[in-house]
Amino acid sequence: MKFLLAQEHIDHFNKFGSIEFTNIFSEKECQSLLHSAEELLNKRINPTNRNPVHLFSNENLFLNTKNLWKDGLPIKKLCIKKQLAELAHHLFRKKPIRLAYDHYIRTGTLQDCPFKEDSTIQEISSIRPTLGALFILLEPLPSSIENPAIPKQVGSMVFVANNVILPLVNLFSEKNLSMLMIAFTAGKPLYCLETKDPHTHSFKREGLVFGDTVGEDLCPTLYAC
Repeated sequence: MKFLLAQEHIDHFNKFGSIEFTNIFSEKECQSLLHSAEELLNKRINPTNRNPVHLFSNENLFLNTKNLWKDGLPIKKLCIKKQLAELAHHLFRKKPIRLAYDHYIRTGTLQDCPFKEDSTIQEISSIRPTLGALFILLEPLPSSIENPAIPKQVGSMVFVANNVILPLVNLFSEKNLSMLMIAFTAGKPLYCLETKDPHTHSFKREGLVFGDTVGEDLCPTLYAC
């Protein structure tokens, strides 16, 4: 990945809260990420011939596709890539940039939504602060979603600020969607109760309680300069 951020990009992001960069990842890179994500998902949900992945509810899939970076090397390499963190630093204007979490956004065919309404990335995250997120499209969209927060082409990526409302309801109505999200935080992030976050109790399994600072083992520093 080679990319040079220009002032016009920063100005656009500051004005609209999102910006898309096209043709950043090759087809081979997207396929590698997709293969790794699907492999990890299958290990977590154990699909069968009678109950294949696409028949799992979107809520179930969403609950099993967070923080794949801990188990999959291709996704980990992407999440800790310094170039992406440096872009996040310039766009979000915070440091040090830390990984909040990654999420493989995968839908089946049932078209249920884990969320009751469209919300911002901060409103659905139990990490405070969540500065924003990066979305990478891994396979062609089943249909056209006309929203600046969603990449339009495979291999493209969109940075979205934490105050931009995401089209969650429309997104999860899409069948067989495959998209990777990387969320960023900064400084000394806190674990907080967020009722809109389906994962709001997940860090309790790591020994944390609401109000605790999240350590480097869960939210590693990606860019500190």
